[in-house]
Amino acid sequence: MEILFAGGFLSLAADLAGPSAFLKRYAAGLVVAAALALSIAVLLSDWPSVLGGIVQLQPVKEPFASVYVVDRYTTFTAFTALVVGFAVVAYSTLYFESGRRGPFYALLSIMMCTLVGVVSAGDLLTLFLFWEGMTVSAYGLVTFGRGQLSMEAGIKYFFMAGIGSLLVLYGIAAVYFSTGSILIGSIGLSLTTSFGQLGFAVLLLGLGVEAAVVPLHTWLPDVYSASPIPTASVVSGAVTGVAVFGILKVVQPLVPGGGYLPPGLQPVGGTGAIELILAALALLSMTVGNLSALVQGNVRRMLSFSSVAQTGYMLAALSTMSAPGLVAAVFTIWNHGLLKSNLFMAIGKRGSTVEGSQLDSLKGAGRSDRMFGFLFGSSSLALMGAPPFGMFWSEILVIQALLFAGPAGTVFYLLAAAVVINIVLSTGYYFRVVNTVVFGETSGSREAVPRIDLLPSISLLALSLVTGIAPFVILGWVL
Repeated sequence: MEILFAGGFLSLAADLAGPSAFLKRYAAGLVVAAALALSIAVLLSDWPSVLGGIVQLQPVKEPFASVYVVDRYTTFTAFTALVVGFAVVAYSTLYFESGRRGPFYALLSIMMCTLVGVVSAGDLLTLFLFWEGMTVSAYGLVTFGRGQLSMEAGIKYFFMAGIGSLLVLYGIAAVYFSTGSILIGSIGLSLTTSFGQLGFAVLLLGLGVEAAVVPLHTWLPDVYSASPIPTASVVSGAVTGVAVFGILKVVQPLVPGGGYLPPGLQPVGGTGAIELILAALALLSMTVGNLSALVQGNVRRMLSFSSVAQTGYMLAALSTMSAPGLVAAVFTIWNHGLLKSNLFMAIGKRGSTVEGSQLDSLKGAGRSDRMFGFLFGSSSLALMGAPPFGMFWSEILVIQALLFAGPAGTVFYLLAAAVVINIVLSTGYYFRVVNTVVFGETSGSREAVPRIDLLPSISLLALSLVTGIAPFVILGWVL
């Protein structure tokens, strides 16, 4: 986090570099890319030390000083955000053709810092502070284009996020009142009282705003469709996944085998109500997301509702309150982050505006540019869950976690069936888009997208392919 925070401020200094046209265009981006690369290197070097359990850090030994908790789930999710962030920075240096972009890269680097803070927070107050930092930096990135639509989307996002923050703050206060502690590890004690249970439920709903959980998802289509393509890429690939991980963090102490509880020990208080709340939100999110995506005529809005559905799949896994459910959710965050960010970057040079991302405007784009068509078609099929890409195994793991939890309640069998039905539903709109963009007839000729502009997108797709080819190697080593 120190590296990323420093990278944000150094990018502003680099933006004021000399009169060289090269430095004006690339200096700030190169600084943030270096900060992200160094952060990934440090993360990888420390990774083996956290694979065996949970590492708790408290830099200042004071009662309300920040506590950080790092485990395999935290590390893998932070790695996901950093990889997506690095790809977005590389893409942005090619996307922005003129002007000083230091503020954009500074906001992006600070956002990465807050994302790492969210996933590694060990107490609810630290989680809230980094959550707010994530919201503010995301708002700055959404409105960076200063267009009318992006400003409207940013205001709607900030308003919804503000409501979510108030709910989170109320939930934290209720949990603290019930337990006398703000440590996430002791959150299970809040379920021993009805007031604590209410506070925990409100906390989940507040976190669900950023995660685009139905019915709190209405800001997402506007942000995905109206913000600059690099912003949409990082919000879809990193912010949404980290927001879901925020829900995972407060659920994890209730999960036997999740790291906080010794094996075989059940959490204090009942978790049946929490399971039902998560299951209901999962069913709503996946169904509303997929049905809404089916009727979209704009590719970027379609991808936004696809993210809502993916959030539903992750919540379905978390509703099992089991270690397999945690693994399935984190693995889905990884695969969704790679592919959704990849798809936004793929269409960036073709549909960078709301009008340009209309399905009719993109018709036949893949036929006139075969490389773009192959990348767009492969990415769409991968996000749909087609093998041999990683999302296929994510969906298998989600269904498997639900079936394993089935003996504890019929609701999990029903939810597994709903996941399968929704996956089938998602094939409808992905095939429609692929058929139109890749195989549709086009009028006139289109200029091919420069191949170097497609490299960040191709890199993320390649990582998804590697994940799909060797999923159990990755799962065995990381999760």
